[in-house]
Amino acid sequence: MKRSLCAAMIGLAALWLFGTASYAEFPKKNINSIVTFSPGGGFDTISRAISRFGEKYLPKGVKMIVKNVTGAGGVTGTVYLYRSKPDGYTIGQMYGGMMPVPFLRGAAKAGYDFEKFTWVARVGGEPYALLLRKDSKYKSLEELQKAKRVTWGVEAIGAGRWFDAFIAAKELGVPFEVVSGYRGTGENLPGLLRGDYDVFLQPIDHPSIVPYLQTGEIRPVLTLGPKRAINAPDIRTAKEAGYNFTLSSSRHMAAPPGTPPDRVKALETLLMKAMNDKDYDAFIKKSGLVLDPGGSKRATQDIKDLAALYRKYTPAMKKILKIK
Repeated sequence: MKRSLCAAMIGLAALWLFGTASYAEFPKKNINSIVTFSPGGGFDTISRAISRFGEKYLPKGVKMIVKNVTGAGGVTGTVYLYRSKPDGYTIGQMYGGMMPVPFLRGAAKAGYDFEKFTWVARVGGEPYALLLRKDSKYKSLEELQKAKRVTWGVEAIGAGRWFDAFIAAKELGVPFEVVSGYRGTGENLPGLLRGDYDVFLQPIDHPSIVPYLQTGEIRPVLTLGPKRAINAPDIRTAKEAGYNFTLSSSRHMAAPPGTPPDRVKALETLLMKAMNDKDYDAFIKKSGLVLDPGGSKRATQDIKDLAALYRKYTPAMKKILKIK
């Protein structure tokens, strides 16, 4: 009788620690880590670093395998993850910029509902800033707000940076007229420096921006993160200026909808160990990136906050993009 009682107590303790027996047994095989962009980019580099430095926290013989599923500006990989089996063996680093598509087109046409992903961990959120060239005629947010015409540099209307620039302009009450046709940051930055347009919305602590901040060629007027930027500590945040919103280029690890809570907890524990590993931290700092990892709860709240902004401006964006 005593032996049976002891065994029962051990069993209860195991359930308390692991949630279910499957947690204790997970993972038994390799975990696929989906990257929706091509090899060599920021998302790919970070995912491979998490996989590499997280391997020591996996059972012997189990690895995290990065798989690039590219196409349609990240949509193909996003749909792939959304439709994957929710068993914890497929996760992926999702980009917040994929959120607007279901809002604008509907989840059925998009092939996924961004809010229904299971959010496992926050990889990082790179706060945006309003950036001007050093000789811009505008010297402050207030001057931008009073202007009759302010131009913003984007890749294309209705794609990528355009969504976040639109939201930032509307939240801050700054005129919004776009200059488009740039193929990413590598073309946007020279355009800003040439004077093609007035405002560039870009993560302020990103390695592409820091050298120009140091030389003074680029001048930030407002940061949109929850706290002041590391590389521009004298520049106030939108909240400090009286605006109740934040806006970042988000990176979050997700699992397919319906992934069991015990598997999510196991994955969250693994990812947090990897992202808090001293070697991972050293690698990220050497890369010049500024990331801020967090657990499932924080990741889920990030997505809820971002979704609220997109939902607020979906009617206006649909009108501009002529989507019924």
